Amino acid sequence: MNKKILYGLAALVLGSPLQAQDESAVQKEIEKTREVISQYVKTRQEIARVKNEWKSYQELTQRRIDLYEREIRQLTETIDAAESQTTQAERAIAEIKDEIATLREANDIVGKSLPGLEDKMRELYQYFPRPLKSKVQPLVQRLGKSRQASDGMAIVIGILNEVDKFNSEFNFDTDEKSLDGETKLVDVIYIGLAQAYYADKEGKIGGIGVPAEGDWKWTERNDLAPQIRKSVQFYNGDIKPAELVDLPVEIQKLTIGN
Repeated sequence: MNKKILYGLAALVLGSPLQAQDESAVQKEIEKTREVISQYVKTRQEIARVKNEWKSYQELTQRRIDLYEREIRQLTETIDAAESQTTQAERAIAEIKDEIATLREANDIVGKSLPGLEDKMRELYQYFPRPLKSKVQPLVQRLGKSRQASDGMAIVIGILNEVDKFNSEFNFDTDEKSLDGETKLVDVIYIGLAQAYYADKEGKIGGIGVPAEGDWKWTERNDLAPQIRKSVQFYNGDIKPAELVDLPVEIQKLTIGN
């Protein structure tokens, strides 16, 4: 059985609610998390709509333009060869030019919607975990810098592809945590974009991370450190066969913007 799938079952089975020290603060984070998920879904829907339109135009527009421009040249040569066909050829040229203008106008529609999509990408980027930020940062830095709508849309789609990939898998990372004034190296496992767990090599220090603006919010849960460490070992294949591990999962809702 795929160790990532097995670990996913391990992370979700028998999950118990987190006990927050500050109920009001936790409730706000929950609302923020729900909102960011809602905004992400809306953005994906908008992207899907524009992407479908773009696919229809992107593949056909240039082909039609090239085809029609060849026809214009051929018709122009026909005019030179046979003056009697001038009227008919000029009418055909006018029709082709009108169609080219229509196709280019459709392409401009994508260009006009692009800035809004780029702004959404920048907002969502603030809630990405560190490994995902590192992966998409080169693309995010290129937002708004493309001269062609097709290039800009390709960047937006590229970012969303990386987000979808990260969100559909378990992702392993190594990070540093400042604990009791001491910097400690810990292993981190992300359950998509929903939640993360960290533990040190000894299985004595552990915690849980949830999405938050700027950087994820990390809560120390040393009581979970042994289970989290065991999950890391199962994930890396250090312990076989794998077993179910009981870890808490919290569903949240984030709010992006004001």
